[in-house]
Amino acid sequence: MNGQIAVLLPHYNNYSGLQLTLESLLNETEGFTLFIIDDGSDALDSVKQIVKNFNNCLDVLLLVNGVNLGIVKTLNKGLEHIIGLNRYDFIARIDAGDICLSNRFKQQKEVLTNSKDVGLVGSWVRFVDIERHKQFDFKPPAYHKRLKQVIHLYNPFVHSAVMYRVEVVKEVGVYSEDYPALEDHAYFFNILKNYKATNITKILMECEMTSKGVSTKNRKAQTKSRIKLLLNEYNFTIIATIGVLRALITFIMPQSFLILLKKKVFYK
Repeated sequence: MNGQIAVLLPHYNNYSGLQLTLESLLNETEGFTLFIIDDGSDALDSVKQIVKNFNNCLDVLLLVNGVNLGIVKTLNKGLEHIIGLNRYDFIARIDAGDICLSNRFKQQKEVLTNSKDVGLVGSWVRFVDIERHKQFDFKPPAYHKRLKQVIHLYNPFVHSAVMYRVEVVKEVGVYSEDYPALEDHAYFFNILKNYKATNITKILMECEMTSKGVSTKNRKAQTKSRIKLLLNEYNFTIIATIGVLRALITFIMPQSFLILLKKKVFYK
């Protein structure tokens, strides 16, 4: 293997978002193979046409679920397929509607290539609404020691902005189904137990916030999973205690108020 990158993109009924994401990938100079796992979209022909439009300029492989399996099973299907090919060193995540900026893959690959003890690298992220208006910038810590602390408070990695080594999947396994709508946070907990991690302190992703997104559509289930996860990972520190209390409070807060806090107080 020679440092090749597999990009994993689960898709379900977001055709305009898929088009936008693939257009953004044209600007990446680092070589990669894009694996789109369609989870039973209503208009599969539209998905196939979008992929066909990029076949001459991107290395794209479309896998199709016969029925809707949900995000975790779809992600795991993609991971297992990539691992089975035994061709890739790194796996990057991205979601339909999200945009790569500033040669994201090249920068993340350089971190993993130059720092052999780092298993996971994320980045700062700009969140936008459906019309691509900025909502807030998410700038989590970069250093591993701090990341191991704050992961008990919140998820310091944006799922569609991370890249990790293939060996991480072989060591840690695939995504757990024990935490509905929070499979990424749980997965990153497991990675940090076995590998160092970091965030590039640059905005390398623009992520779309929509009413159809997992964090919005399944917010109650996600918050229940967060409470369960933080209790299962509880380490009797002050920050872990604050994290559990914070999760309990957000469970009763309306989504609009939480977004306002992020925009005006926490992230800006």
